[in-house]
Amino acid sequence: MKKLLFILLITCHFSFGQTEKNLWQPYRISERSGSAHVDLSGTGWTLGHTDQPISGLSELKTLKDEFETSIPNSVHWSYYKAGKLPHPYYHKNSEQYLFMDEKVWYYRKSFKKPAHTQTDVAFLCFDGVDYFARVWLNDSLLGVHEGMFGGPTVEVSRFLKDENELVVEVRAGNWGQKATRLEDLPREGGTGERDYSKRTGFNPRASGKIIKPWVISGGSGGEAFFSVGMWQGVRLEIMPAFHLERPYLTTKSLSATEGKVHLSLEVFANAHSLQKTLHPWQNTQLNHPNEKGSRYDPVEGKWSVQVEITPKNPATKGSAKPLIQEFQLKLYEGRNWLEQDLTLPNPALWNPNGLGDANLYEVKLTLKNDQKAVDQLSFDYGLRTIERVATAGPRTFDRWENWQFVVNGQKIFVKGMNFTPQDILLDLPYERYRWTLEAAKKMGVQLIRIWGGGLLESDHLYDICNELGIMVWQDFPIGNQDTPGYPQDVWEAQVVQNIFRLRNHPSLAVWCGGNEFNPYSYGNAASIGILERNLDIFDKSVATAARFFVRTTPDDGSMHAYPDMDPNWYNRSYKYEAWVSETGMHSIPEPAVFRETVNAKEFFDLGKMWEKDFADKHPEFTHHFTEYGPSRVPRMLSRASHISDMKDPSLETISEATQVGAGEFYQIFSEKMQGNYPVTAGLMPWVFKRHWPVIAIQLMDWFGNAAAPYYFLKRTYEPTHVAADLPRLLWKSGENLPLNARITHSLPSDLRGTVSVSVLDDSFKNLYGKTLTVSQKASSRATVTPLFDLGSFSIPTSYNDRYLFVLLEFKDQGGKLLSRSFYFPRVLSKMQESDFYNQYVNQPMNWITLENGPFLKPTVEKTSTQLTMVKVSEQKTSRDRSAVKIRVTNTGKVPAFMMKVYITGTKRAFTASDNFDWLAAGESRLIDLDVLWREPAESSKAVLEVSAWNAPKQEIKP
Repeated sequence: MKKLLFILLITCHFSFGQTEKNLWQPYRISERSGSAHVDLSGTGWTLGHTDQPISGLSELKTLKDEFETSIPNSVHWSYYKAGKLPHPYYHKNSEQYLFMDEKVWYYRKSFKKPAHTQTDVAFLCFDGVDYFARVWLNDSLLGVHEGMFGGPTVEVSRFLKDENELVVEVRAGNWGQKATRLEDLPREGGTGERDYSKRTGFNPRASGKIIKPWVISGGSGGEAFFSVGMWQGVRLEIMPAFHLERPYLTTKSLSATEGKVHLSLEVFANAHSLQKTLHPWQNTQLNHPNEKGSRYDPVEGKWSVQVEITPKNPATKGSAKPLIQEFQLKLYEGRNWLEQDLTLPNPALWNPNGLGDANLYEVKLTLKNDQKAVDQLSFDYGLRTIERVATAGPRTFDRWENWQFVVNGQKIFVKGMNFTPQDILLDLPYERYRWTLEAAKKMGVQLIRIWGGGLLESDHLYDICNELGIMVWQDFPIGNQDTPGYPQDVWEAQVVQNIFRLRNHPSLAVWCGGNEFNPYSYGNAASIGILERNLDIFDKSVATAARFFVRTTPDDGSMHAYPDMDPNWYNRSYKYEAWVSETGMHSIPEPAVFRETVNAKEFFDLGKMWEKDFADKHPEFTHHFTEYGPSRVPRMLSRASHISDMKDPSLETISEATQVGAGEFYQIFSEKMQGNYPVTAGLMPWVFKRHWPVIAIQLMDWFGNAAAPYYFLKRTYEPTHVAADLPRLLWKSGENLPLNARITHSLPSDLRGTVSVSVLDDSFKNLYGKTLTVSQKASSRATVTPLFDLGSFSIPTSYNDRYLFVLLEFKDQGGKLLSRSFYFPRVLSKMQESDFYNQYVNQPMNWITLENGPFLKPTVEKTSTQLTMVKVSEQKTSRDRSAVKIRVTNTGKVPAFMMKVYITGTKRAFTASDNFDWLAAGESRLIDLDVLWREPAESSKAVLEVSAWNAPKQEIKP
C-alpha cells in the first residue's frame, strides 16, 4: 500500500501552487526559416539529476552531477560522450547505466530573446522528449507533457525576456515501475529459456498507459536498456499574427504532359493553432449554432497566397516547368483554409529505386498583404502515384487487401526490407541514417518497413528516403500487445502530430497500425479507431489510394514466417501469400564486432551455445545475443554445420559459417517468392540493421558493416536476375537433379540473350552444361519468365557425402554477363534412409545438422586457385568516408569460391558492389567499396584484402 501511495504522489507531480497545464495537443507547428526559426538544439545545455521531482526551481541548486551536454541525445549517450561512463554496448557496461530510468533529469539552457514584433507569436516546440516532461521558461512553469513522439509545444510570447533560461524535467516511461533485471529471471528447466512470467514492474509488451515502443523499453533483445532523455530537437518558431500552417499537397493524377495536385493550406488571422481543439472529449453536439449562426468577421486588407513549385533536379529543369501562381484570399478572424487545384506542366516524377529518378520539387508558399510578404513556408514534394490492384492468387481471408503495387502506372514486385531503430539508445545523427539508407539503395531496396516495435521515424530518415527513392512503410508504435490503458488524448495527439509531420513526404507509401497485434481485440478498438479516423481526416492520400493503410501486419493477405526448413519450400508452403512482411534467419556478425565488445576469454565452446550452462560461462557473449535461449540456437548452427565443423569452431569460423548459411537461406527464399509473382507481390525480409551490436537476424551490424546475407540478398534484388528453381537442397546418389531456371526482370526492355546452366563437382570439374536462347517481352516493370527447362543431371551412384555446384548465367546477345547465381546442393548418404528421405522430400522439416560433414569450406579449400588485386582509385568523399575501386582477377584455372573483399588494420564499416561471390577462372571484376572510417585519423592504417575459400589472401598495405 505504501508503494502504491508513493507512485500516486509522484505521478501527480509538485505544482508550486500552480495548476499544471497538460501540454499534449495534436497541432504540430511547422518549421519556419531564416530569423523566424531559432534552433535551440546542439550545445549549450547542462544535464543533472535528482532522486525525486523538485518542488521549486530553487532546488536546482542541489542537482547531482550536473555537466555540459548537447541535444538531441538520450541521457545514456550524454554520459558516454561526456566521458563519465564507458561505452554502454561494450562488455556488460550497460549495468552501469541501470540507474538512469530511476532518476529525474533536468536539462537547462540559456538563450537570448530573438528579434520579433509585439504582434508576433512565439512557439517553443519540442520534437521529442522521452517520456514524461515538465517545462519552465524563466520562472514560469509552462506545463506537463507525456509521450515521446512530438511535443510539448507552447506559445511563449509573454514569457520571453532579453535573457532566458529554459528548464526541462524528464522522467523515463517506467518511472516508479522498474522491471526485474533479465539476469535475475530464472531459467526454465526444460528449455533453459528465461521465465518472463516471473518479471515484475514495467512490461514493455503490456505497457499500460505508456505509449512507447517495446524495443527501447527493455523489451526482448534490449532488456538492458530503457531510453530516457531529449532525443529530438528543440526549436523556437516566430510568426506574425497572420500566418500559414500545415500545408498539404496530394497528387490527383499524372500524365506525360501534366500533373494535377491539390493544395490544402491553413491560414490564421489573429489566432494560432494552440487556441484550437480537435474535438471535445465529453459527449456533446459538435456543431449546433444558435439562430444567429456562427460568427465570421472579415479581415481588412488585400490578402493572397503565392504558390511556387520548382523542380530541384537540374537534369529535369529543361523539361519540367516551374509553377508560380497567386490566389486571392477572403480572410476571416480565426482559422481559414485555402483549397486549390494546381496543374504542373511536364511533370518530373518521383520514382522508387530502380524505376527512374526520385525527382523532387521545392514548394514555397508566401502569404502576402498588399503584395508584401507576411509569412512563408517551404518543403520538398514529389509527384507520384501509388495504386494497389488485386494480386493473381485466390482470396483466402475475410480481410483481404490488394497487394499489387502500381507505381506511376507501372506494376512492380516490391523489393523491401524491415528496419529497426538505428540505435536502441536513440543516438540518431543524420550521418548514421545516410550510411544505412545508401547501403539499402545499393542493395536494390525499394521499400523499407519501419517496424512497430520501433520508432515513428525522424525527419532525417524521410528526407534521405525522398532523395534516394526509397518508399517507406511506417508502423505506428503498437507492438505485440493490447492497449486498453493508452490515454486516448495522449495517443491522438501523438498520432495527429505525426500525420501532419510526415504526410507531404513522397517516400511515405504505407501507414500501418503496428506490429503483430490484434487491432480487432477489445483492448485495441479505441487505439486503432483513433488512428483510422485521423488518417481519414488528415491524410486524404489514403482515401485516394496514393498512400494506403493496413491495421496491422500480418493481416489482410500479408504474412510473417520464420521457418527452419529447406528454403526451397517457400513457394510451395506460401504459394498463396500475397505479401511477405517478415521472414529471415539468424547469423553472427563479423568477428571484429565481438572482439571489440566482448571479453576474449569467452570465445570458447562456441559450438555448444545450445547447452543450458552456456550462458553462465559466457555472460558477455550471451548479453550480445538477441533473445538468447538454447532453443533458438540450433536453427542457426544447423545451417552453419553445412559450411564448417561446428563441434569446436573459432569465432572467425562460426561467424563466417552462420553468415553463409543464412545467406543461402535469404537467396533462395527471395528467388522463390519473386518467382511466385504475380501471386506474391512484395517481400520484406527481417531485418536490415541492428540497433546495437548483437547476434540476431540481420544483414548489417550496428557499426554499419554489411555481412554475407546482405550480398546474397543483394544479388537477388538486381534488376535482372537468373535463378535456379531447384526443388530441394539435399539429394541422394542416383537421383536426377532437375535443372529449371527462370529470370525475374524489372526493366522496361525485353529479355534477349542466352541462359545457361553448369553442374560441377566439389573439385570444380564440369559434369553437365546446357544453354538456351531467351526471347521474352517485358511486362510492365515486373517480368517473370516461364521456367526454362535446362534438362537434368543424373547424380552418380558413387557420389556420396559431397557437394555439387549449380551455376546459372544469363548473358545478352553480345555475350555480356547480366546475372549469375550459384548453389551448392548436398548429396548425403543420410538421404538413403527411407524414413528420413520421405519426411524431408514430402513435407517441410527442421534443417538437418551435419555432425560429421560433409563440410563445404574444407572441401572447397582442396582445389586452389589464385587471385590478384589492384587498387584502381580511392577518393575521400567526406571526413569519414571514402570510395575505393579495386580490380580482382582470378588468374587460376578453377573458379574462386566465396571470393571475399575485406578491410583490416583499423575500425571501419564498408559495403561492396560484390562480395562472397563466385569468380570464374580468368575472370576480372571491378569492385566498388564505400568505406566508413570509424576512426578517420587511423584510416591510413587500413589494409585491403581479397581472398576466396580456395585462394590465398592478397593484401594492399598502406
